[in-house]
Amino acid sequence: MNKQELWDNFGRTFRDFDLESGIYKAPGRVNLIGEHTDYNDGFVMPMAIEKEITMLAQLRPDRKVKFYSLDYDQMVEYNLDSLEYDEENIWANYIMGVIDEIQKLGSSLQGFNLMFTGNIPQGSGLSSSAALEVVTAMTVVDLHKIKIDGIEMALLAQRAENNFVGVQCGIMDQYISRLGQKGHALLIDCRTNDYQLVPFKDENYQIVICNSRVERGLVDSKYNERRSECEQAVEFFAEKEASEITALRDLDLETVEKYKDELAENVYKRAHHVVSENARVIESQKALEADELKKFGDLMYASHKSLSEDYEVSCEELDILVSLAAEAGVEGARMTGAGFGGCTVNLVKKDRTEQFIKIIKEKYKKETDIDAEVYISNPAAGARKI
Repeated sequence: MNKQELWDNFGRTFRDFDLESGIYKAPGRVNLIGEHTDYNDGFVMPMAIEKEITMLAQLRPDRKVKFYSLDYDQMVEYNLDSLEYDEENIWANYIMGVIDEIQKLGSSLQGFNLMFTGNIPQGSGLSSSAALEVVTAMTVVDLHKIKIDGIEMALLAQRAENNFVGVQCGIMDQYISRLGQKGHALLIDCRTNDYQLVPFKDENYQIVICNSRVERGLVDSKYNERRSECEQAVEFFAEKEASEITALRDLDLETVEKYKDELAENVYKRAHHVVSENARVIESQKALEADELKKFGDLMYASHKSLSEDYEVSCEELDILVSLAAEAGVEGARMTGAGFGGCTVNLVKKDRTEQFIKIIKEKYKKETDIDAEVYISNPAAGARKI
């Protein structure tokens, strides 16, 4: 739907109070490199994608808030004075969580109606939840003329997910959805929350995302297991080397190798992945800044090998997608996200994109009997009012 069609739909859904209104967008994201480094105080480098959530809203003269999901065709209603977790309409909690955090700042809100729609594939690991949080934050603060900068807004959206939804996510998804810029990736330091834009402007290349369409069923249990193994490694190195070591971020590969024989094999492998992955992110930044896309692609392949063999969070289908990309001569490919399903991210020359998609769809189906979904994206703009 175009802008006018959306407003027409909004008008049919809600009464017009002739109060402040607006329309806003926030994108999903794909992580180009830097996986399972965030909770180890490391580095990540995501980019915003050209799939997003669009939200329309208008203030009301009371304390009611009404949310309408165009995609679910569902309407819910709450009161600003009694926001509580909704077990039935899970999607509404991401919106309520943001409102709750804004109210915690002491901001006086009035009621409002909002409607949203999106084209970010759900359950694909492309962060539709963070996009919903960020677009809600932008909508509510703009309608109420509240001054919050981009970093504050991203952190507020993260708190909404941590505190109200109950998911202990890191900062990456909200940062890139709010702070991303067209033609750039975003290097984020997960220890300090500092960030910098990294140019990704070579018009000969684009990012192709391949959805394995494998449900990520093992993520929760294995995620906790991996975090525990990383913590074991930190305790070991803090005792052996220096008490200042508080995260795997503080180690180099030479130190990890020095104690290889003293560490449990799985703990060594986890530490080796995280430390090497942090180095790959920094090298990737340099490669993109120097417009060395071939080098960046090699780092993507190396990242996948490490995630599959050292961190052991890939799965057969993701490995097949990366192997097919390599066979097709694609510059770079790796799994992206928590693992055990979800998507791969691929660096593809534009003039070979069509051929690559054809190969993936045919050969992946032949090997797995699953129809892969493919999305093409250039680095997109972050959240904005339109």
